[in-house]
Amino acid sequence: MDLLSIAEENFLITLGITICIGLFQGAILGRGIRNRFPSLKRHARIVSIILLIIFSINAIANVIKFAIPEKISVSELTIPQTAEEGLSFVMSLLGLNAGLGVVIATFVSISIILLFKFAQVPSIVRYFIFTLSVIILLVALVSRFTDFVPTSFQILMYAFYQFGITFGIFFVTRRKESDLIPEI
Repeated sequence: MDLLSIAEENFLITLGITICIGLFQGAILGRGIRNRFPSLKRHARIVSIILLIIFSINAIANVIKFAIPEKISVSELTIPQTAEEGLSFVMSLLGLNAGLGVVIATFVSISIILLFKFAQVPSIVRYFIFTLSVIILLVALVSRFTDFVPTSFQILMYAFYQFGITFGIFFVTRRKESDLIPEI
């Protein structure tokens, strides 16, 4: 038995762990945002709702992109002759030619990287989030260059992970400055 079949047999436990990992990662990012930008605590409700909307759009776009990966055949790749062909090649390789959802997902992903760079987060936590991000990137690359198509269960796990991050950020950033709940 492989790891995915064991995870699928115990789907409630697997989805619970996936949600917890997403919530934990989102809470870390939310805490980093709150620590880096303390003035947001005064407008916590509005900022958290805006972040919830933006990260929800990002999660939906990422799940759709994961569920229906655009395949690239190595035999169809050619060496670009002009700068325009080169740009088209790079955009196709990175999957940036898929529309508005990808543009929003890319924008939010870059924003997360920038916020994460400036956030005050301990090194071990940065490595944890970086490791998860690399694993997800590798799975996305494998799905683009091979015949791998994620199963419904894998798509569901990824969706729960994405929405765990979204709600983790929302729950941590929505607390006002006067909240009595201690920092995570």
